[in-house]
Amino acid sequence: MRRKLELELCARKTLGVSENASQADIKRAWRRKCLETHPDRNPSDPDAHRRFRMVNCAYQLLTEGTLCHELVSESKDTMDWSGDGKYNLANSWGFYLWWRDTFSDPWAP
Repeated sequence: MRRKLELELCARKTLGVSENASQADIKRAWRRKCLETHPDRNPSDPDAHRRFRMVNCAYQLLTEGTLCHELVSESKDTMDWSGDGKYNLANSWGFYLWWRDTFSDPWAP
């Protein structure tokens, strides 16, 4: 389950969407990122093809639940990402603190 959350975080970071983004928001972000990263629009960038594949992999994961290998390898590089650098998601305690602060009800006693 933790690995799935890490992959979803990586996918959301790739597309630039929040955790509560709707399917329409995800699709809009995917289209925007496709235009930005398409290899034909970036002929001088040797990394454009990989970034374009990553955008498509992130979209597939968030919409269909389909996992691709590029996203798994990319998530290993960004495993410590927490959005703002406040939490270390590589260890259980940091992951717990991130989860608590992200999903807890601010109005609960």
